Amino acid sequence: MHSFLSKSKTLLILLTVALILANVYIVTATRDLAKSYSAQQNQATWFLFQLTKEFSELVAIGPYMLENPANQSKVWLKYELTWSRFDLLLNSRESDTFMSLEGARPFFKEIFIDYQNMEPILEQVNDQKSLQTLTDGLDKIYYDMIGYVNQNFRLKSPLYQQQMALAQELSYIQYLLMFLLFCCAALVTYILHQESLHHKKLAFTDTLTGIKNRFSLFEALEKQHKFAEFTVVLLDLNGFKEINDTYGHLAGDEALAQTAWRLNTFIPLSNYHVYRMGGDEFTLVLESTSLEDVAQFNELILACFNEKLILKSGESVQLGASLGFSRYPIDSTDINHLLSIADKNMYKMKFEKEDG
Repeated sequence: MHSFLSKSKTLLILLTVALILANVYIVTATRDLAKSYSAQQNQATWFLFQLTKEFSELVAIGPYMLENPANQSKVWLKYELTWSRFDLLLNSRESDTFMSLEGARPFFKEIFIDYQNMEPILEQVNDQKSLQTLTDGLDKIYYDMIGYVNQNFRLKSPLYQQQMALAQELSYIQYLLMFLLFCCAALVTYILHQESLHHKKLAFTDTLTGIKNRFSLFEALEKQHKFAEFTVVLLDLNGFKEINDTYGHLAGDEALAQTAWRLNTFIPLSNYHVYRMGGDEFTLVLESTSLEDVAQFNELILACFNEKLILKSGESVQLGASLGFSRYPIDSTDINHLLSIADKNMYKMKFEKEDG
């Protein structure tokens, strides 16, 4: 029992530590996810704002390119600025986080190529037809880009939904880990409680006979004397020394164990308890102070010794008993004094038997 509790406790403590570490990891992962999404949004906002600003101005002024040389110069300036914004978005280290988003780099690389392909058309613009070809091409690239931005950076975008799904998954895992952590903590508490009960039982149990010991007797009497009357009967075995001397101490231990078992099982009453004081002495506590009940109880105790004990070796041995009792609170209200009175009465009976 003790070994099982000890191993279970160790295992659960290790599992609890593992769950705590897992919780720390999940919390860190959730925080990193939030930071990552925030950083991606910030970078996207800045780079796309710059690109969109220049591109929108190019699209706006493009149809008026042929009106005068100043407009033509402005179109080329806006074309070059937009070109540089594309290049910055694709190749700048500051945009790495944003461009690491799934599908971002291939999309912007593709529309940048389409944009670069517009340069020869821009160079050949000299009439409304060629200008219309230019503006149609730029409009298509511009609105494709705006559509991509709106699709992926609005609140319900696939990117946002993907991040939210991952965050939700991490949240569920964290809840599960917390539940398991609480379960482990509860089990550890339960095992520690059971271990405490086990140690207490060992401290208050006679290891040889399996019945309650002297410490348990004093604890029980301290509790019982506050609420009820009772009788203490001290028992000393007669003939025990001869068994030890003749058959050895193992036989003596066996005789003590059989005696304890008989005292617990042969007496047809439920209002008594048996304790081993040590050596060949036992104490029985009867929950009554009636002289009639005490006399009957003493007879039932002595009847436990009518039959011989059969040892494992096959030898049969005879034991007897000397009894002495005292009643609480009639004889005394002090536990030690009460036991002293019972002890004197027990030795009185023992000497009378020897004299007889």
